[in-house]
Amino acid sequence: MHNYGVIFDCDGTLLNSLGHATTSFNWALEKIGEARRTPDEIKKFFGRGANRIFLQLLGDETKAQRAFDSYCHHQSELALDIQLFPGIQELLQGLNELDVPMAIVTGRHERDLEAILSRHNLGKYFVTMIADNHLPKSKPAPDGILLAASRLKLDASNTYYVGDSTMDLQAAKAAGAKSVAALWDPLVDIEDMNRENPTHQFSRPIELLSIFE
Repeated sequence: MHNYGVIFDCDGTLLNSLGHATTSFNWALEKIGEARRTPDEIKKFFGRGANRIFLQLLGDETKAQRAFDSYCHHQSELALDIQLFPGIQELLQGLNELDVPMAIVTGRHERDLEAILSRHNLGKYFVTMIADNHLPKSKPAPDGILLAASRLKLDASNTYYVGDSTMDLQAAKAAGAKSVAALWDPLVDIEDMNRENPTHQFSRPIELLSIFE
């Protein structure tokens, strides 16, 4: 077992799913008779669970719950279309062979996390998978990374948090973890990411193995 562990964000890092997420948000909003939002209006909330995002968008708990139920249903239907980024399977396999323990800390709610990950059979790679609803505070708060590190039996400073948003890099910094900018999603704003001074940045998943080899 390595003295270091890797904690991954999910959407935009492992899964090429951000476009699908905005589609599901707007599908759910229309279902309850609300106006569609632009991808940018939705994206600025990413990093927390869809249930929390609907509550912020709608300001009404009953409506937000109805929208979230519709969203989860739509995401499970889309799950078959949501692909891993090229190279992710090889990266996870490689880290596994090097005995590097891994975890997920995601802004997703556990309901839609399970729907998405089960089809790719990714659960086997991770010691723990922490969803947004398991935590008192969403990213950029460090709570998820600190919890994952403790479950990996590591100090947070001995973990690398891999994510595609400035919120991920801020959460890593707040937790005292090493931050890794995942730049392989075409939606990533590379200039924004650079401003956060990540410990490492990689444009292809497999490059991350170089830290451990």
